[in-house]
Amino acid sequence: MTGMIERLLAAAAASQKRRLPGRRGSAAVLFALLAIPMIGLAGLAIDHALWYQATSTISSAASSAALDAVTVAASGEQAGDPNYVAEGVTAGKQWFVSQVGSYAGQMASSTLKPAVIVTPGSTITATVSYSGAMFSVFGKMFGVATYPVNVQAGANIVMAPYLNVELVLDNSPSMEIGATPSDIATLQELTACSPSGALYNANSSGTGWTSPPSGQNYYAYQCKSGSVTYDGSLTCPFPAIAPYTFTAFSAVTSSSQGGPSCKGWLPAQSSGRYPLAGAPCAFACHFDTTKPAGTGNDYFQVARSTIGQANQVTLRFDLVKSATNTLVAAMQADDLPINNLAVGVFTFASKVQQIYPQTGEAGDDWATAIAKVGAPPASANQADTGIQPYGGGNDANTDFPDSMTALATQYLTAAGDGTSAAAPRKALFLVTDGAQDYYVGGNTSNRNLQAFSPSYCQLFKDMGYTVYVVYTPYYPLMNGYYLQNMASIVEGTGPASITTNLQACASAPANFIAANVNDSGSLQAALQTFLKQALIAPARLTQ
Repeated sequence: MTGMIERLLAAAAASQKRRLPGRRGSAAVLFALLAIPMIGLAGLAIDHALWYQATSTISSAASSAALDAVTVAASGEQAGDPNYVAEGVTAGKQWFVSQVGSYAGQMASSTLKPAVIVTPGSTITATVSYSGAMFSVFGKMFGVATYPVNVQAGANIVMAPYLNVELVLDNSPSMEIGATPSDIATLQELTACSPSGALYNANSSGTGWTSPPSGQNYYAYQCKSGSVTYDGSLTCPFPAIAPYTFTAFSAVTSSSQGGPSCKGWLPAQSSGRYPLAGAPCAFACHFDTTKPAGTGNDYFQVARSTIGQANQVTLRFDLVKSATNTLVAAMQADDLPINNLAVGVFTFASKVQQIYPQTGEAGDDWATAIAKVGAPPASANQADTGIQPYGGGNDANTDFPDSMTALATQYLTAAGDGTSAAAPRKALFLVTDGAQDYYVGGNTSNRNLQAFSPSYCQLFKDMGYTVYVVYTPYYPLMNGYYLQNMASIVEGTGPASITTNLQACASAPANFIAANVNDSGSLQAALQTFLKQALIAPARLTQ
């Protein structure tokens, strides 16, 4: 076509020289001769743009279809579905067609049928290819009826990734609250008065009282009604729950009343104040550090004294221990001969503590890990094994910023891609009630009591961890301290609430679960769900 245009231009120029007076007519002829190829070239440019757009769209559809095929197949394989390969193929085809169906009318074939191949193995692969032709619009002027469209894409998922699961368990005093509203009510009935000789806010020698901070007075039996909404499980005064037969004391009407008088129990101080961890208490506080937990003269022993009775008190952290050990056992069952899984267990309150392993960030000595976590006793007046209840001060004892910063900088290292033992993928499972309570900079006049700040979760995301969060609900408590300090962050919504901030802490919405602690299996199910998610490595495009 180029040679013909050149000859036409030369002939037109020669004709122009011979007939100068007809210059205008010659220009018209020349324009007429050039118009047809120019229109043809413009049409080809439009055709090329349409072909490029269609090919790009179909290529993108092939890539996403390969990812969908391999993801569906991997999920099926993980669930033990014998038809996971066929289901992956079907999913890939359906996804491809759904993405490029609008181009069906422009293709030489009225149907878009991609070839999808899913190959099983320790690494599941999927390839999606399509060969077809697109009708031309202007190319027909030059005898070109169609343009070829050929695309191919591939994706894979490593099904046996090397994975470290770091369990970070909130062990602050609020995790020693009764697990359910019924447990809370029972504890509060059992602690209607303070037991004689109990050590609350004691000095280092374990004798005498330390004056409570100004404004932190805790009156022995203080019920309060107002604008706070409750779930109806707690009433004031508290009714007795069988087999207990305590008298339902009347609510105090003034803070100066202090509370009920109980013969043989610790009296109020001269100021009329009771200890900070005073009665009635839904916390099984462990402040008698002179004896093993569960055998001392404190509210933790009161809670453990119910073991074996009709209304046995289960504490929130009891459920955490049980769920953690179930998860570790599941990891042991999933571990391959190549030892591709490892676990680390940490607790945090005023600071982070490493429970397992003794050194390093994760290990696969499963029996030792379970023993280090431990369990509640099977009968009353026995000590807990494994992780012990918190035994420090009874305020400003959940330093989330310091604990998470230390965990990220002193204990854990960056995640890998999971393709080798030297570069495992890493997941962090955070189990907490979401209450943050600490003295800023150690200044006792600057107490931070609020919902966890999700900004510290970013430390682990920046290190390549996938962050999963299990929220153990903080139930409303019928006492003045809860109403004054905790109700707004526990029961509120928005950026200052526990639920909102813990959701922001998780890497994705699906990585957050609020466990139902009325169901003893809910916490276990949440951790098992997260383990299944973590075991499936992200699908990756290979071509």
